[in-house]
Amino acid sequence: MGQPHEYQAEPWFWSDQFDCKLQIAGLGGDYDSAVTRQLSDTSLSVWYYRKEELLAVDAINHPGSYMVAKRLIAQGKSPDPAKIGDAGFELKSLLA
Repeated sequence: MGQPHEYQAEPWFWSDQFDCKLQIAGLGGDYDSAVTRQLSDTSLSVWYYRKEELLAVDAINHPGSYMVAKRLIAQGKSPDPAKIGDAGFELKSLLA
């Protein structure tokens, strides 16, 4: 639109370790609360917040949480932690 705009990518990381897939979006080093979304014995995500701002997500064997979180962080959106902690809540609805 005629105005310079610096692209700033959000940090992300992934690693496969045997039967465990770890994916991280954002940087959660300065968090003050965390919400765990447990989907099964081997699948969970941890959502890190500073006050009400979503900072980062660690997803273990749950790429859906990672993909939604990565987009939310990039858009500057911070979902309600109570919804995130509810394993029955459909995360994709947060992207609408």
